[in-house]
Amino acid sequence: MIALSRRALVFGALFAGCIPGAWAAGDDAHAGLAAKLCDGLVARMIGDPAQPFIFRSFEPFDESSPLHPALENTGFTYDNALAIMALYACGRKSEAKRVADALILAVDTDRYYHDGRLRNAYRSGVVIAGTNGMLLPGYWSTADNAWAEDGYQVGSATGSTAWGALALLAAYDETSDPVYRDVARAIMAWIDRDTADPDRPGYFGGFFGGEPTPDRMTWKSTEHNLDVYAANRWLASLDPGGEWKRRAEVARSFLDAMWNQETGHFHIGSVPGSNQPNTSTSGLDSELWPLIAVPAYADKAGRVLEWTERNHGVAGGFDFNDDRDGIWLEGTAQAALVYRLAGRDDKAGPLFDTILAQIAPDGLIYATDKQQLSTGLQVGPTSQPGDFKYYRLPHIGATAWAVLAALKHNPFVGKAAQSQLPL
Repeated sequence: MIALSRRALVFGALFAGCIPGAWAAGDDAHAGLAAKLCDGLVARMIGDPAQPFIFRSFEPFDESSPLHPALENTGFTYDNALAIMALYACGRKSEAKRVADALILAVDTDRYYHDGRLRNAYRSGVVIAGTNGMLLPGYWSTADNAWAEDGYQVGSATGSTAWGALALLAAYDETSDPVYRDVARAIMAWIDRDTADPDRPGYFGGFFGGEPTPDRMTWKSTEHNLDVYAANRWLASLDPGGEWKRRAEVARSFLDAMWNQETGHFHIGSVPGSNQPNTSTSGLDSELWPLIAVPAYADKAGRVLEWTERNHGVAGGFDFNDDRDGIWLEGTAQAALVYRLAGRDDKAGPLFDTILAQIAPDGLIYATDKQQLSTGLQVGPTSQPGDFKYYRLPHIGATAWAVLAALKHNPFVGKAAQSQLPL
């Protein structure tokens, strides 16, 4: 910890001049931080510069602390989608293209499905699709003497899949290559076809488990439906004659149902099989993302941010849920971005100070400042409640969000709309 603190002081001298409030004084510190973090991302990439690539989502804490086997070769789709956006925002176009091309292969060469869906995770590293298609993460279980795959990783969550579409739309924005737009269309068509609730507004959580009969998740997530809304709205701007606007409004109707006018916040989602709000926990992203993805929610920003600060705020940042047991760095970066888009650099500045102090020696941001951080969520339908946790490991997703915050880049809209801030 002493070495880490010294490292933070070095970064502070480089990016903030060791002057309190430097983050609010200009963009040089932000640009320097973004460049440094993008260098950290690129340093994780191996192989030929033209080969498709999947980032491993988490890196070991140090050489003496190996990753759990379930994370050893795992690149989550969500994290890699964010990495695509962060690298493009940094101007690292060739590196971003490698990851975008990997998502194209993931859709086109799945070992079983050929319907436009993405899995929640893929085998990390250089992508070489073999006779069985895109490789999925897994490990040899000595206890079972068999190959083991995680049910969540080989499943397809609606939100994770929609983030893949958002990242490919960002690639199309940068390259004008229609393959990225067309695969994004295919992904969103699958979401509408296979996860839309036939009886009520909104989209289900997706599917858990491997083929051929994964379990359907009948709860709905505010975050997932927000992702669906944003991707479909982006597609509608490219193809006004399609079904994209209608599909976006299906998701938007669910978001409206999750708004609590009395308290001034969004519920995290619904209980299974209904649109009845789940009031047992809360989620930071469910509060923050609607403010920068849905222009109609701009007038809710003041109340939502006040509620979020009160219920998720901790010293130096924000927690994932309202138990406030530590700093969730990914969400803290999200909050920094929202504050900046709202013109509140005074509130974003201290969050960047925290981010700066949480840069690991490998150049990535830690997932949390604690050894472990609770979320209140569970990994799968039969796992223990609350077993989904974050650990103090260098994290691609947290790093990418920090880049987006530093560059004031809204991942839910294309380049042309970046100046049209909803807040």
